[in-house]
Amino acid sequence: MGDSLDKAQVVILSSIEWEASWQRHQVFASQWAADGHEVFFVENTGFRDVNLGDLRRLSRKLLRLAAPKPARRHGPPPAGLKILNPLVLPPTKAPFRRLNSLLLIPRLAEQLKALGLRPGALAVAYLPTTTTLELLDLLQPRLTLYDCVDNFYGLPSPPEGLARTEAALLKRSGLVLTTSKTLYDEKSRAHANVLEIHHGVSPEFFLDESAGRYHKLCYFGTLWRAIDYAPLGALAQAGYEVSLLGPVKEPPPPLPRGVIFKDPISYTRLPKALSDSDVLLLPYVKDEYNRGVIPAKIYECLATGKPILASPLPSLEAFRDLLYIVDEPADWVKAARGLEKSESAAKRQARVELAGRHTHAQVFARLRQRVLPAWAGAGPLAPIPEGQSLKAFARGFSWIGLLYGCAKVSTLATQVAAGRWLGPSAYGKANVVIAAAAYLQILPMIGFPLAISKFVSAEADEEERGRIISTTLTCFALWAAAWLLVLLASHAALAGALGLDRRLFDVSLVFAFMTAFYIVVSSPLLGLRRFDQRGFAETIYGLSAPILLAVFVIKGWTGYGAIIAAFCLALAAGSAYSLGALRKHLRPAFDARVVRLVGRYAALATLNLLSLACILGPARLILHRSNSPIEVGIFSAYFTSTAQISLALLYMLTAVLVPLASSAQGQLETWRAFKRGSIPGWLAAWALFIATASLAMKLFGRQYPFHWEWVLLFSAAASLILLEGLAACLYAARDFRGLCISVTGSLLAGLGNIALGLYCIPRWGITGAAAALVGAQLLALAVYATAGLVEEAKPLPR
Repeated sequence: MGDSLDKAQVVILSSIEWEASWQRHQVFASQWAADGHEVFFVENTGFRDVNLGDLRRLSRKLLRLAAPKPARRHGPPPAGLKILNPLVLPPTKAPFRRLNSLLLIPRLAEQLKALGLRPGALAVAYLPTTTTLELLDLLQPRLTLYDCVDNFYGLPSPPEGLARTEAALLKRSGLVLTTSKTLYDEKSRAHANVLEIHHGVSPEFFLDESAGRYHKLCYFGTLWRAIDYAPLGALAQAGYEVSLLGPVKEPPPPLPRGVIFKDPISYTRLPKALSDSDVLLLPYVKDEYNRGVIPAKIYECLATGKPILASPLPSLEAFRDLLYIVDEPADWVKAARGLEKSESAAKRQARVELAGRHTHAQVFARLRQRVLPAWAGAGPLAPIPEGQSLKAFARGFSWIGLLYGCAKVSTLATQVAAGRWLGPSAYGKANVVIAAAAYLQILPMIGFPLAISKFVSAEADEEERGRIISTTLTCFALWAAAWLLVLLASHAALAGALGLDRRLFDVSLVFAFMTAFYIVVSSPLLGLRRFDQRGFAETIYGLSAPILLAVFVIKGWTGYGAIIAAFCLALAAGSAYSLGALRKHLRPAFDARVVRLVGRYAALATLNLLSLACILGPARLILHRSNSPIEVGIFSAYFTSTAQISLALLYMLTAVLVPLASSAQGQLETWRAFKRGSIPGWLAAWALFIATASLAMKLFGRQYPFHWEWVLLFSAAASLILLEGLAACLYAARDFRGLCISVTGSLLAGLGNIALGLYCIPRWGITGAAAALVGAQLLALAVYATAGLVEEAKPLPR
């Protein structure tokens, strides 16, 4: 970002929506944008509990979340200004704050980064809440401004811990802004750099009109509990036409027929609407909240030159000579009736002259002049505290765990339902297809997913990210098309080598390419750290599969093809969502430098895919050759309820670990955590898999025999797969040499499974298959232990 304020990005953490009545939030945001800054306007993140009166506002917020381009009452935002409607919960209850901290605030930070926000920005915060503080921690601004426009302590029920959170925000702020003298005095006791400043007035409000009959009275602004409706009712009953122009935040009490409610209009149309009025009204209740605020519209009212009837707010004392300060409803009526005598051209001119010294341009110049020394003295960004990588992992894994976990539960349920409905024989054939596809998908996919995730994660420039994603996906499309032609040409030979008939091979080929396409096009989301979107893609896939399978079974399709067709269509749905989520990064691109960079990494990472296929496939294919599809079905039931769950957990963990462990600090922290937790984690995982296997085999039904030795062996294998896979992942994320170490260990596990399977399965069947899995993982871990790779791993310079 550099030291110059001229090029700084600005992020506004607002307390209102962009479509609310025009206030300093929108004014300052627009002025920063007009001054050449890139501005990010984050709408209200919540301050208080919601109630029934908020349903309308919340429904509009949800509709705007769903709309790709929501309508703007104030017209399109200025060039350079981006508006973000945040999905967070009000920070009023502990469960809400925990969910915000774990999932929603990190997602909001990632959304801002995806829009282009970088560390080192100027942050303007309006709400002293835990949400604001945690979001600032993630965004790492160079300078924070606390713009205190509300007397929060005067609200009927201020949030618990308000004093603590505001003190924390004041401590981290380099400059504090206030709107009124009351707030200035309060904040000056807690901060050394406080500025009382109003947002001013637009030139369009200088109407230059003569006085009227003083019959049409108007209040413009938000209608809520801060408004005193008693004088409005008294004026209407006295025969005056009283207009209320603005959005209704909280319904007003019943009012006389002379009170006219007008729909809210855009800020640009407001001056013309006010020209029809003779008198402007500022009616506010006398309470603790209003004691500390100044009406946001004060200079707009003064600029019109029109007489202004106002409640006796402390902040309006400085304007007493230019306003008509009245208290009781009868006094409002009396003041209105006396305007023809009390008004004068001199008063009108004095109002206009005062407003003329507070135009938007003049106020913003004063604000910028005060920000400059605070910006210069802000110093460099604070280093990321130790443990931040693990916190980021926890947040990312929470999204992946929540969404991907739901999807995997769904796909596991699909597998169980298929096994129960189709029986061991048809279920076994479906799993032979899955086993063959595990090998066939390697050829089109190679190491594209790992390479694209790693290199996109390590790149901060959005343009370069787009080139990496687009070039890699183009390479994948060309590579996959070439291999499809090769596989079709060698159709008969490959089918024979895998021990499959022509139909089984054809189905395996389709499933392999659909799987490869889905995995590759969704992997950039991990590099971009859009863990929620990657989780949504998996959820779409996982939830579609059982629905499609149920439809097929209801329609009478009960063969093994039903489950494969359900999975293929579900993969297509997940792929479509992923491409939609990546649309901003997809462009015509083929960068030779990216091809070389990704190509070398992808080629070696292919061996990791081969090692995974050697875990998934050999036992099914060997059992299919030496025994029968029934044996394959029974093996698959045990494998699905243990090792398959382990591989799903491993994928969720590595999906977050690869981007986070790609830095030196991330390597240090993740290896340290791995060493501390590996043994207790392995024991806990073994117990978990024993429970899942026991439950799943009951769900599969009596067609699948239950044996405790199989439960224990498959559960042990699953826990070892998890342990070995985590170590391999951490090496793969470190650097190219680390990838070589990772591939060596994983490949030994896969090849060991094949060798042990070829020996054990013909002799002991399913027991031999489970024992081969255990032996293969122990072999890989023994290699790591002998070489001292796990215990002595240190991050290398990057």
